[in-house]
Amino acid sequence: MRSYKPVVATLAILGIFPFLFATYLSLTNGSFLGKSGVTLFAAYAAVIVSFIGGTMWGRLIELPESRNGAKLLICSFATVFGAWVSLLLKTPELSVVLLLLSLITIFWVDARWLKQANNAKPYYTSLNFGLTSVTSIMHLLVLYPHY
Repeated sequence: MRSYKPVVATLAILGIFPFLFATYLSLTNGSFLGKSGVTLFAAYAAVIVSFIGGTMWGRLIELPESRNGAKLLICSFATVFGAWVSLLLKTPELSVVLLLLSLITIFWVDARWLKQANNAKPYYTSLNFGLTSVTSIMHLLVLYPHY
């Protein structure tokens, strides 16, 4: 069986770079293509929350039916929907707060319920924890000058 660990790790690390760039722009009050760093950060965070929510759906669909499966799918959908609705707000800083809460919620649901059912993949859980931690810190850095 082929291992995708190197590809997953590489893509995950590359996925951090847009966060770093938007965080830098936010901290220096810079802009890119006429958009502030906070706005770019919020837009990319919504994309990432959607991606992680989608991976959760994929992992849930692979599992045998469980009594929590439907609740987890609804939780994932509500979290991702909330993340996208937050972009409609005219306050990108509030969007970043809501996106941070979405990111943490998805991680918590993943760690709490999916880890028990999928404990054959500890590599994924460790990678997910590391990436969630790093991106959460960047969320806080983006918010720091504003609050």
